[in-house]
Amino acid sequence: MPNQEFLDCLTEVYIGEQVGEVAFEALLGKAETPEQIYIMGSLLQLETEGKALIRPLLSRLGLSMMDSPQGRENGLAASQSMGGLPWKERFGAMRDIVTENFLPRYVELGTLVSEKEDPAAAKLAKFMGDHERALVATAENIVQGREDPAAPVVALLHFPLTYAGDAK
Repeated sequence: MPNQEFLDCLTEVYIGEQVGEVAFEALLGKAETPEQIYIMGSLLQLETEGKALIRPLLSRLGLSMMDSPQGRENGLAASQSMGGLPWKERFGAMRDIVTENFLPRYVELGTLVSEKEDPAAAKLAKFMGDHERALVATAENIVQGREDPAAPVVALLHFPLTYAGDAK
């Protein structure tokens, strides 16, 4: 069984997914073009899938699968602080927030459990670090104006969205 430090970090990561899911859902409502809808929807999908992937481990380890009221509040606050920014600046702020506040813990999760100790937990922990790196890469791609900016996120999705292009 993983140690208490891993359990605490896993719980924080799960709450981080809740924050992201609430924030991206709110920001999806501010998307103005089919591309923006696709990007925000893909980010929302990443957070939703992240929560779904974590739940079996939470259940096995006897940890709560409930959404945190504080996670919801933090997600709404994040969406409100970024929602008024222009598109590229919104993603610059997102990149900075995730890099400073979430990425370190997500990466740390992978250092707190070994493959030998718990193969399923180790696999999930590695994925969650990759997950957060993909979010940062997508935000950076948008800031830099790169083509197919959501590709790092979409590559991780088990259920990727279909890009509607210019169709309405």
